[in-house]
Amino acid sequence: MSNDVADLNIGLTSLLDALQSESMAAAKVRFCVMGFSDTAICYLEPADLRQIDAMPELTARGSTSFAAAFDALTTRIPQDIAKLKSDGYLVNRPAVFFLTDGAPNGGDGWEAAHARLTSFPARPNILAFGIGQANVDVIRMVATSPQYAFITAAGTDTGVAISKFITALTQSVINSGQALATGQASLQVAKPDGFVSLAVDTV
Repeated sequence: MSNDVADLNIGLTSLLDALQSESMAAAKVRFCVMGFSDTAICYLEPADLRQIDAMPELTARGSTSFAAAFDALTTRIPQDIAKLKSDGYLVNRPAVFFLTDGAPNGGDGWEAAHARLTSFPARPNILAFGIGQANVDVIRMVATSPQYAFITAAGTDTGVAISKFITALTQSVINSGQALATGQASLQVAKPDGFVSLAVDTV
């Protein structure tokens, strides 16, 4: 992501601006930003986006350890849920928007880490988005449902793809927050323009 992290940072700022203008939806969402390379880093603890001034600045680092990302999520999701419940919130199933531009590190055991993440009671819905050199089969395996797996169409510029991903992420968060505000506990998924849904086999 070294060539494209600036686009991602710009996109996160636009997401913050959009959510702050949708206060009813934002009130129902707690948003967390994590990055991963050799290790996983939490850039933004679960936050009410109405109450922060700026998004963190992401940086590109090291390799692509999916295992590090999945292990970090397995550890922190139950902790975050417990904290939210102790604060008096009703917590719906978490959603993870997983973006990658490459293949996972070979031999790091990411499949087992993914199995652990998706096997406990508060397991998240994982929406997987592949750009650049991401592998179709891997993206399909990471997503927890075929309808949650997306990859860019051949020849799509990665900077453009990141912009479209952020737009879809923003709309998904707003739509989900609005649904929760009306008593509908449902994850609303917006497919990014320029991405192919892997819910239908491609040839």
